[in-house]
Amino acid sequence: MPSKDWKGYTWTSEHGYTFGQMWNFLEYGNVLDTRVEFSNELMIGLFWEESMFQNWWQKGDKGQDLKQYAAGFGQIERATLGIMNALYPEKRMKYTPEMIVSDPLISVNASVDYLRYLRKRYPNSTKVQILHNYGGAGEGGSTDVSAKVSQWMNCEAILRGAQGEFSADLITQGLTAAEPNHASLIPNVTGGGYSSSLGY
Repeated sequence: MPSKDWKGYTWTSEHGYTFGQMWNFLEYGNVLDTRVEFSNELMIGLFWEESMFQNWWQKGDKGQDLKQYAAGFGQIERATLGIMNALYPEKRMKYTPEMIVSDPLISVNASVDYLRYLRKRYPNSTKVQILHNYGGAGEGGSTDVSAKVSQWMNCEAILRGAQGEFSADLITQGLTAAEPNHASLIPNVTGGGYSSSLGY
């Protein structure tokens, strides 16, 4: 299996999950009112681009853990979790980065709850604007994340076309759209494809 992407990052089975496993986590975690807007297919793209389905810490240029910054599949900033915990009573638990990296379902729930928090805080914002807030290094962040938001949504469009029947080729197309630079690592997570019981 390919072991490194363009930055030399690796995907390991110690912290990494397959497409099918990620979909199952989303089936349990992305069950709230915002699922229509922030679909499983979108979350798959976000998680692949941010972490390659690895529930771990943000990585530095030499592959070192940057525990002071972001954690989890959705790479949520430590400071952002503090804001969400303080201002959002509807969250499912008080999240910490350490808790997120210890449990994949908690990691999924944290990203879903953060998007729900942003949707409530910015009720008149478009889906794209909410995703910019998510990806922009925290609330009010100035990082230009237009490209990666487009990538997440391109992945969503490709995967939604599958209507729950995900061949390895289609998964590869979707994940390549989510982050072309991680393409060499996709064979680690596709398996033989995946069939969900969505009943679209």
